[in-house]
Order: sequence, then structure tokens, then C-alpha cells
Amino acid sequence: LRLIISQITRISDVLRDLMDFARPKAPEPRPTDLNQVLKKSIELASYDKRFKRLTIRTEFASLPTLQLDPDRMQQVFLNLLLNARDAIGDESENGEIVVSTNAPDSEVLAEIADNGSGIAPELLPRIFDPFFTTKPKGQGTGLGLAVCHSIVAAQGGRISAANRERGSVFSVAFPKAEKL
Repeated sequence: LRLIISQITRISDVLRDLMDFARPKAPEPRPTDLNQVLKKSIELASYDKRFKRLTIRTEFASLPTLQLDPDRMQQVFLNLLLNARDAIGDESENGEIVVSTNAPDSEVLAEIADNGSGIAPELLPRIFDPFFTTKPKGQGTGLGLAVCHSIVAAQGGRISAANRERGSVFSVAFPKAEKL
């Protein structure tokens, strides 16, 4: 019965990802505090038992309010947090995820960095492609990052990934709103 339930859950997740990709919901922007969206995403991710063994560190800067769809952005950040958890793996004893924000120059930047295995350099250009996954067969649809990319782009932002000395970092940037 547990196996059936887990497979039904997996199928539901795949179907939801397909629907999000095929017919993305139009964003419903409203004044949004990106730090609060990140805090809520971390709180939701922390219910996953595999997060309990990780250190989650936050480095939040004071940010201007942005016109974003907070629900869609929470979906993006939750997906990035789950991917970071997966990149660290279950065997790591010193797994750490750093979630930070900053407001350099004319943009607002949120970053999720992990100390996992990183992304093979030859795969970096493809990670936002639909149906591309680095996860083992049956563990990923290859739609998560593609959906994240479309959500961020639909709200006037950009998402990118890079390797660090150890692990990788995903950056989400939005232009600062013009003051009236």
C-alpha cells in the first residue's frame, strides 16, 4: 500500500509539472517582500526529513518591495531548495545550504547555494531545458528548472546557475522598481 501511494504521489507530481510547463499560470503580481517568500520556502522545505540533517544558513539584506507573484516565487524557491538538498545527497554529514539576498545596483538578487557535488560544466548550459535531468531514471522529470525559468521570466526576472569551489549556486534576479 505504501508503494502504491508513493507511486501515485510521484505520478501526480509529474502531471503537475507537465501542466505547469504546458499551460503556465499567469502571474498575479502584488507587493512582495522577497525575504519573506524565502523564509516561508525554507519553512516548508524544513518539513522534509532529509532537510533535518542539513545546515540552512540565511544571509538576508534589506530589500525593496517588488511586484511579484509570491505563490509562484515560493514554488521556484522551494524547487531550488529541494534540488540543493538532492545535490548534497544523503551521505553528506556536512551538508549546507546558504540562502542569501542582496540589492546591488539596479536589481534585487536571491541566491541559493549548496556544498553538494556541483553541476558538470558541460551540462550547465542545458539545465533549464525542458525534460533535461541529471537525476537517476524515475527520480526526476526534467521539468522543475524549466518551470522555474518560465515563472521567473514571466515576472521580468532571470535565473542562472554556476558552480562554486564546492557545489553550485542558483541566482534569481529582478530589476528594482522605478520610484514614482
